Amino acid sequence: MRRPAGRTDGHRKGAAPRPPRRSALAGPLDAVLGATLRRVARENPAAFDRLGAYRDAAFLIIPNGAPVAFRLEPAGRQGRVTVVQPDDRQPVAACVRGPLVDLIALFAGVYDADAAFFARRIEVDGDTSAIMALHNALEAADLGVGDLIGAPRHFRPRLNASLAALLTLARARTALGA
Repeated sequence: MRRPAGRTDGHRKGAAPRPPRRSALAGPLDAVLGATLRRVARENPAAFDRLGAYRDAAFLIIPNGAPVAFRLEPAGRQGRVTVVQPDDRQPVAACVRGPLVDLIALFAGVYDADAAFFARRIEVDGDTSAIMALHNALEAADLGVGDLIGAPRHFRPRLNASLAALLTLARARTALGA
């Protein structure tokens, strides 16, 4: 089948450009991740206070090679996480990029952010003060994977320990290129 002559980007001449397509999973992921963020804010408001002036800032979290990125807007109990394209152009205070397993390990407190940065496992762009505020808030929250997935509190200590061990193994495998 022949392509029609003219534009090949899917737009008709003179038509407004279409917004980028979102994955069918984007809506449910937005809801689950946003609810998790707000639950963490309810359970540990002091951690969000450590964001200071960056409490209402936006951060872009980009897993290497993934077709999606995550726009994190902490904002305490009004916080949200939105699935976006990795090349999202909305303004953010800072951007963190790295292997997905390392990013999860950072948010779950399994991997030290300073070590990840100096080992060049993650890259950061943007306002250094914003990155430091996010780093301090994550440390203060003392999260584990069980916290991130919303496990019942009485299961979290054992679940956090088990999942931390799995994340450490997965990080080691990705660091070796396996």
